[in-house]
Amino acid sequence: MIFTDPTFLFLALPVTFALFYGVRARFGKTAALGVLFLSSLAIYAPWGLHNLVLLVVSILINFSVATYLLLIETKHSPTRRAVYAAGQCYNLLSLAWFKYTFVQSLYSHFTGRAFDADIIAIPIGISFYTFQQASVLADAYNNDESVKIFVGKLNTLKAKVAGFLRYGFFISFFPHMVIGPIAYLREIQPQVSAPGFGRFRSTNISVGLMLVGIGMFKKLVLADNLGVNADPVFVQAAAGGALNPLSAWLGVFSYYAQLYFDFSGYSDMALGLARMFGVRFPINFNSPLKSVGIVDFYRRWHMTLTRVISRFLFSPLSLAGTRFSAARQLGTLQSRALGLWGPLLLNFEVIALWHGASLPFALFGLVHGSWYVLETEVRRSRLWKAWRERSPDGLRRVLGRALFVLPMALTFAIFRSKSLAATGDLFSQLVTGSLAADRSMPTRRAVEMLGIAFSIIYFLPSSVELLRRYRPGIMTYESTAYGPDIVWRPNWLWAAFWTFLILTSLYFVSRQQPFLYMGF
Repeated sequence: MIFTDPTFLFLALPVTFALFYGVRARFGKTAALGVLFLSSLAIYAPWGLHNLVLLVVSILINFSVATYLLLIETKHSPTRRAVYAAGQCYNLLSLAWFKYTFVQSLYSHFTGRAFDADIIAIPIGISFYTFQQASVLADAYNNDESVKIFVGKLNTLKAKVAGFLRYGFFISFFPHMVIGPIAYLREIQPQVSAPGFGRFRSTNISVGLMLVGIGMFKKLVLADNLGVNADPVFVQAAAGGALNPLSAWLGVFSYYAQLYFDFSGYSDMALGLARMFGVRFPINFNSPLKSVGIVDFYRRWHMTLTRVISRFLFSPLSLAGTRFSAARQLGTLQSRALGLWGPLLLNFEVIALWHGASLPFALFGLVHGSWYVLETEVRRSRLWKAWRERSPDGLRRVLGRALFVLPMALTFAIFRSKSLAATGDLFSQLVTGSLAADRSMPTRRAVEMLGIAFSIIYFLPSSVELLRRYRPGIMTYESTAYGPDIVWRPNWLWAAFWTFLILTSLYFVSRQQPFLYMGF
């Protein structure tokens, strides 16, 4: 089920809510977490039995590996390293198998066996629950205390069942199951271990409901209506059709805002739903389109994915490159190439190809990686540091945002395109297209929708800023607050605003458009 499905909103969510707090009051925390685990599986089940089986198998394998790693005291024994490597290989290969058709093609080529499209379809949420479990295995291998405490002692069958229920909850908890955020166990374990976890608190409910309302409005009212303006432009470009430049530009910026509100809306709902059960997730979005550069952007956009890829790829590569350069006494340029530029470029290429194995994604990663490297070098230059000392913060923010918005919108267009040929055709018509090329001139409603979207983006606070006094989530990266000083409080005025958000969202709920990132 998706969060905007009426069956989820008016049946699955209330039933799970009542069971969780009822079981917690009568049987304790572990039983309540078991309720969330089983309820999350039930909420996931409509995506298909095949997907559900894969999820359960993945949880069983990773729990078994993590348990073994915790039980073996010798940290670097050959057997322990082999088991850890086997667990991570399972995660990596399962992800590659279902996400990348070239892996399937290689298998078919060497075995002569083909696969049914339904069998090799990308399982919903596999990227997110696989990365989350890979992080748990890494923590278990390093004997992280959060894993030991959360899983608990495993010396009896009852203890093992209890540990499995807690682990299953952490991986499959429905608010972040499908599109994240990717949490670390050390972020969730202290909350669950607290004596008051699972006790009914009105603040958690009111904060959670506010976040759910904001997220629904972003998705159903803003993102889906922006998609109506964006989709025809990219479909026309993919088909090789002619576009007039006005409709082409409208499509590019409509998709730019659509993807933001779609993913941001899901992230708000994930934070809110988790908070209703007393869990604070890491924050995944924090006004990324207000960024003053690409470095600032990646500290605000899909932050939990960025940090996971950095943990497993950029950090070890950068460390290895730096050590190699120091051992060989290489020059400054060579050292920076091996210790920073190369790892950054590869890091961004992997982030891009994580979305899928296609040339537009590869180009998207190359552009963003090169842009990040260039901005990093500019910011460490003497000229930039001198100008930063002389110029006011407000001026740098305005100029940075003005320089950021156009190239970022164009790279999002690359991200959306089906092929490089479609990208090239769209870009050429942004400049050289004829006003008489087609009949799809932008309508007044489409232009107004885009104006409303960007007014909200630039002139209103994000949900994180709006509810900051109530700690809506765990701050993944510290960053500057760019929104106006508006603060939410649990009173009748904000209750009326929440009612408006919900009623307006429910008016559009019949469309049932999936979240864009569900395809990744």
